[in-house]
Order: sequence, then structure tokens, then C-alpha cells
Amino acid sequence: MQNLQNTLKNQSGKISQKLLIIIALISTALLAIGLLISGKDQPTKADEHGHAETEEHAHSEAEKEEKGHAESEAEHAETIILTAKQMTEQGVQLVKVEMGTVTKSASYPAKITVNTDRQAHVSPAFSGHVETVNVELGQHVQKGQALATLLVPDLVDQQANLQIVQTNLELARQDYERERQLWSQGISAKQDYQRAYNAYRQAQIQLQATKSRLSAFGAASSSNGRYVLTAPISGIISKKDLVVGENVQLADQLFIIDQLDQLWLEFIAPNAESAALAPNQKIEFKSLQTGNIFTAQVQSLNSEADAQTGRLQVRAKVLSKAAELRPNLMVNVQLQQAGSTQALRVLKSAIQKVEGKDVVFIASEHDQKIEFKAQAVILGQISGDGQWIEIQSGLAQGQQYAAQGSFLLKSELEKGEASHEH
Repeated sequence: MQNLQNTLKNQSGKISQKLLIIIALISTALLAIGLLISGKDQPTKADEHGHAETEEHAHSEAEKEEKGHAESEAEHAETIILTAKQMTEQGVQLVKVEMGTVTKSASYPAKITVNTDRQAHVSPAFSGHVETVNVELGQHVQKGQALATLLVPDLVDQQANLQIVQTNLELARQDYERERQLWSQGISAKQDYQRAYNAYRQAQIQLQATKSRLSAFGAASSSNGRYVLTAPISGIISKKDLVVGENVQLADQLFIIDQLDQLWLEFIAPNAESAALAPNQKIEFKSLQTGNIFTAQVQSLNSEADAQTGRLQVRAKVLSKAAELRPNLMVNVQLQQAGSTQALRVLKSAIQKVEGKDVVFIASEHDQKIEFKAQAVILGQISGDGQWIEIQSGLAQGQQYAAQGSFLLKSELEKGEASHEH
């Protein structure tokens, strides 16, 4: 019995020992698997993290590169770089911004008008019916060129009368020749000869008067009642007031011809300003459409100012030649005022228009090259000689700028901007 108990006990101990071994093995295996899984996860996270950082870094670098490229292009588009040789070849000259005298000026509205001394109004010498019109509005015509043809009933009558007068003259001549021969032969009396001679002379005078009347009206004796209107001067047809088929009356203004090579500038100036004006004095005016500056020469001033406004009408002869200067164009005339001031100024030739703004090209030296940048400025008064202009803001005394050749720099700048946009 005792032996049986010992045997069962030994067997139970062996079973417990085996169970512990199995549990230990399972635990070890699970631990190993856990470590293996953990080890694979950790590198994966590191790789993913590292990859994310790489992508973020690459994206940041790309943004920086793109931004730098854009800034470089923008800087290149806003500046022009020239060597000393290029500046000499292109005639670019540098001057420093300085303080100087600037005369005050005032601006007044003005108008370009036709020079009536170089204008012609064309009217018919007869009332008639329009048969043809040979020119168009705005057409350039030469002196003597046919403008229109009229059928004139009165002219038909006068031309018929001319034929009657010519026939009467021929009859009077024949009678005179016959009486002269008879008188020379002593057949007829002297008073008969004298009567025939007087009738012949009267017929001659009447024919000459009829021809002179037709010639004064500008009508040919053989025109069959047609009257041709011709241009009295060379110029541009600025008014045309007739069409084929209508009836026109004596002295109707059918055409106006203007010679636009010489125009007038008219404006009203306060009496205080006009006191400084004198005949033959040169003044400047500015186009409201383009901003271009032109010159004119004072021609006449009214002898008296307006009683109510105290203003004086001034007329000047336009000296500048430009296609944009046309009759009825509105402009601003610049008149110099008494007194002057010291102000920051630059040469007027340095001012250019870029994107609707007044700019001056400022120069700075970099690596033995000159870099020019368009600096926006606000302008003030113009000097009395027209060479200098006041700078109210945008520049500082002593800065170097392109006094000559600024238009070339403007062209290069616009060319660069167009290339950049493209």
C-alpha cells in the first residue's frame, strides 16, 4: 500500500514538472514572437518617419528654390544693368539730384483751334441743283480741284444771252463794214457810217460785259448751264454740306477747307497771369490724352479783359508738329508765375512714364557695372527755362540718376517685363 502511494506521488510530480516546462516554453515563444513583432514595427515606424521627414524637407527646399527663382526674376525685371562701355555707346549720362531754383507755374485749360487765316469757305455763286459731288469729308484737295457740279437755270439764261450778244456783234460788224465801204466810195452819208460804227462798238462792249459777268461767277461760256465748284486753296475738307439731288441756294456754305499745318492755341488767362505774357513769347502746353509737351508762340491778346471775370483771351500759334494735334483738342497750357523757390530738382529729360507713373532711373554701382532702377516720383513745378523739374518726393539729394538716355532704359525695362510675362 505504501509502495502504491509512493508510485502515484512520483507520477504526479513528473506531470507537474512537464507542465511547467511546457508553460515556460510557450512563454518563451510568445516573448520571442512579441520581440520580433516589436522589432519589425520599430524600424517600420522609423522608416516611415524618416521618409515623411525627407518628403517634407524636399518640399520645403523646392518652395525655397521656387521663391528664390521668382525673387531673382522679379529683381531682374525691375532693374537694368549696363557696363561703362554700354552706357557710352547708348548715350546714358549720370547726374546727381540737386537743390536748385524752380519757377512756379500754373495750368489753365486751352483748346486747339483752326487757323482761320488758313481756311476757305466754298459757296455757290448761283442757286442750282446738285448733279455730282467729287470729294469726301476729310479728303485732301489741291487748289483748283473740282469739288461739285451744279445745274443752274440762271446760268442757262446767261449763256443763251451770250450767244445773242455774239450774234448781234456779228451783225453790227457786217453793217459797219458795209457802211464804211459805201462812205469811202462817197455813196452814203458820213452819219450813216458813224451810226454803224457806234452800233458795232456797243455790241463789242456788251459782249465783253457778258463774258466778264460769267467769268466773275466762275462759269464757262460753253458749260451748258453747269457750274463747277472748285477748291480755292489746297487743304483738308473739314466740312461738306451737300448731297447729289438737292437744291442749294446762293451763298450756302457747302464746303470748308482747312490747312492744318498751322494751328492756333486759345485759352483764357487771369489778368494777373496775362500781364506777364507778350506777343512772340513761347509757352508750353500738355496733351490731356498722351501727356506729351508741345510749344506755342503767343500771337495776340485781347486789348481788354472781361469786365465780369477779369480774364483775358490769349491766342498762340502752335509751333510743334505732331499728328495728335488736331482742331478741338483739349490741352492744358503752363504759364510761369512770378517768384521762384529752392527745391529738389532733376533734369526734365530724366522723367519717363512707366505703368502710368512718373519715374526716374536711379543708378548704383555693383561689381564695376551700373544698375538702374525705376524710382517712382511725385513732380512739382517746372523751371522757367523748361530744363528742370521739381521732385516733391521719391528721391534724395546726391542720388545719381540717368539724365540722358532714360528713354532707352524705359524701353529695356518694358522689354524685360514683356519677356518675363511671356
